[in-house]
Amino acid sequence: MKLNAKKAGMVAIAIAALFVLYLYGKVDPEEAVFPKCPFLWATGLKCPGCGSQRALHQLLNLKIGAAFRYNACLVILIPVLLSLFFSPLLRDRFPKLEKATHSPVLAWALLIFILLWWILRNVFGW
Repeated sequence: MKLNAKKAGMVAIAIAALFVLYLYGKVDPEEAVFPKCPFLWATGLKCPGCGSQRALHQLLNLKIGAAFRYNACLVILIPVLLSLFFSPLLRDRFPKLEKATHSPVLAWALLIFILLWWILRNVFGW
């Protein structure tokens, strides 16, 4: 099986992602020096991604409720993010998956969902 450059790049990204997942699973972002949100620091408002590092740590330690409290948007969108990443690799086997994940309807729906999350989490303190 010959690996083309695009697939090799995807494999490299997957390996790097596995390393990052291992790191986030082992090291609690609340107890270590991890990057802080510049938007929160500058404005005092939470961005859509605020709490994602802590949520990811909790998910990797199978604490779904805690992850949901840190960033519900991330927890809800993980299946979508995974399908976006893997759909090009599975194009030949599941052509409808790539078509669905790369549709303008999904892009607009994600944009609206994230913007609503951003507004509601600051209004209601989520």
